Amino acid sequence: MKSTVKSIFKVLLTVFLVIYLGVEVFVTVCLLNFNDQRITELGSKSLIIVDEDLSKDYKKGDLLVVKKNKGNEIDNGDYIFFYNPADNFVVNYAEVTNVLNANNEYTYVVGNDYNVYYDYFIGKDVKKYSGVGKILSVLESKYGFLALIIFPTMVAIIFEIYAIIIEVIELKKEA
Repeated sequence: MKSTVKSIFKVLLTVFLVIYLGVEVFVTVCLLNFNDQRITELGSKSLIIVDEDLSKDYKKGDLLVVKKNKGNEIDNGDYIFFYNPADNFVVNYAEVTNVLNANNEYTYVVGNDYNVYYDYFIGKDVKKYSGVGKILSVLESKYGFLALIIFPTMVAIIFEIYAIIIEVIELKKEA
């Protein structure tokens, strides 16, 4: 009976550690790939944490994985995500009313004649994960990073120092 409980405990501990390390690596990758607007960019995809309701589809706390489309893939009537430089590069979401192409440099007109240049364009294709953005925003915060990375590392270092001290004491006793 004891060995069965011990085996189950070891399996659960191993599963927990694998999940923990996966989350730790994912959050670290997200933090290392922040752009100037604190949006994670992984290749052609951006991870946007919705901090205010963007539309009836995207609510506060959602995590959006937005793929940056090629300029010619955007048509009138499509909804796009873009940075608004007039508003401290806040992420906006709006309908394209016109697509301008000058020498394969695309500009999208949204709303009342507001031009979105391709440099500020984030993307169109979206995968939404409801509520996951709240968790990721906590983990990416300084306190989340402290709890997820720094604190466990300090515990491991202290444990190793303790093990070294015990080993030195044992060696002195033998001598």
